[in-house]
Amino acid sequence: MSHFTTTMPTMKEIEQWIFRKMQEEFARAMKQVLEALDQQILEQRDRERYRVKDERETSVNTVFGNVRFKRRLYCDRRSGKHVYLLDQLLQFEGRGKVSPHLEETAIAFASQGPSYRDSAKRLEQLLGYNVLSHQAIREKLIERAQQPMPAVKRRAARVLFVEVDGLYTKLQRSKKRGMENAIAVVHEGWEKSGKRVRLKNKQHYLHTSGGDFWEGFGDFLVERYEIDENTWLVVNGDGAAWIGECTSYFHQCLYMLDRFHVARDLKRFVGHLPQVWETVRRSLAKQDAAALMAVLEGVSEQEIAEENRKDWKSYKRFLKRHEKHLDDYRKTLQVKGIDTSGMRPMGSAESQMRIFAKRTKRSGYSWSERGVRAMLRTMMRIQEAGTVVRAVEGQASKQATPQQSINMRQLLKNVTQPVKGCIAGMIRMLQGPKQSSTTGMALKALRG
Repeated sequence: MSHFTTTMPTMKEIEQWIFRKMQEEFARAMKQVLEALDQQILEQRDRERYRVKDERETSVNTVFGNVRFKRRLYCDRRSGKHVYLLDQLLQFEGRGKVSPHLEETAIAFASQGPSYRDSAKRLEQLLGYNVLSHQAIREKLIERAQQPMPAVKRRAARVLFVEVDGLYTKLQRSKKRGMENAIAVVHEGWEKSGKRVRLKNKQHYLHTSGGDFWEGFGDFLVERYEIDENTWLVVNGDGAAWIGECTSYFHQCLYMLDRFHVARDLKRFVGHLPQVWETVRRSLAKQDAAALMAVLEGVSEQEIAEENRKDWKSYKRFLKRHEKHLDDYRKTLQVKGIDTSGMRPMGSAESQMRIFAKRTKRSGYSWSERGVRAMLRTMMRIQEAGTVVRAVEGQASKQATPQQSINMRQLLKNVTQPVKGCIAGMIRMLQGPKQSSTTGMALKALRG
């Protein structure tokens, strides 16, 4: 094998070479499929309405490289407009230059962070060519985020769980230094997914209108749920005044004080007292407000660090006002005759906010209002659907759509070329003049 040392490519080079060849084959297959579809549309269109005007070439960037293909431009005699029926059939704007799948991949990368520029670099490294600039990715993310969500079927729900919090982000080129984005996460309970537990039918609300948060949130709920006088809302928040107003907007509403924030604040005051802190932690875990307040009343002012004593008095008064909001909400629902089996303690607001904060607050980023809202909407849609939700644009009319169904299996079978790279069980390169090339020598070496 020593005589192959200077000519044999590395594993990385072989992988890159094969990947580039796959990209070339994909581009050829994609071109043939698209042009075959365009031909079927030509044969099956409404001839009285659509007249062929021209055949034009276009190109689109995909995850396998640039694909160039031809499609026909039609004149719509009814509207007087010119349309590409292939674009309408595929629900794709042919002049967009970026395939929907590639666009969604770029947006998903951008939503994961840490920046648009990094997303552009990752795409280029993955695909082997400069796909989109970081500014183009940003514009596409904002454009996609501003598209309306597709209508959903309203669901019936006896109890809805709501986690509410505010996410502060810095602003750039604005008189305001920053803004708080009010966010609500709504779900219908908990369900097991293997060994893990996840929120059932989780949905997100981002308040963007200038009106009251709970009025906007109420409209959001009405669009998605069949709410009546028997529907209960269990709201969990950090104690901010605007969150606590939920009980005045909804008749059947229970407000819970988020245990994560309470535990975090109490640890600052009594974390240095092991026995007190252990009792506090257990009381919060059991959602026993009476036991919690009893142990806190037993802590003398001298046991609190001097620099925290003023805040300690204020925080105890705060907890006293919210004592009923620390009790287990399931007790109230049980009294109302609601089955609470499977219901768990509230408290996922902070974990939800961490996901958004990681992308929007990392490295001290500052945003435009339009940009940060678009990013948050995109992240929410990805969390709900597992991918970037795309609004379905106007489709071709029934008269424009081919009357016969398209058999993709047959279509691919017709356009696929016979394999030419193998003759009598041998790779052609090993029989031709290129058998002594670097790649040919490497393939020979692989035979052992």
